[in-house]
Amino acid sequence: MKIPRNRLLELALHVKLASEAMIDAARHLAALEPADTSAPERGPWAETCKDLLAMNVQLGFMERLLRRATRETAKLEARIDARSGTRPRL
Repeated sequence: MKIPRNRLLELALHVKLASEAMIDAARHLAALEPADTSAPERGPWAETCKDLLAMNVQLGFMERLLRRATRETAKLEARIDARSGTRPRL
């Protein structure tokens, strides 16, 4: 399946922005960590950490899928260019 180059760039931009937002959220959450490990706030804080970690893992999967799609699209474009005798697009 060929994904138009502009769509790949759009997806890459959104994945990058989501990754940056995850980093910001993790920094903010670290600043909110309860000092007392037995405090009632510790439970929701720990759950939020776990959820951020899960979201980060999913972002990693999206980045890998996007990389693979980019490579496959580039290979497909190269094959099409080779058959038509045109120069590869940059």
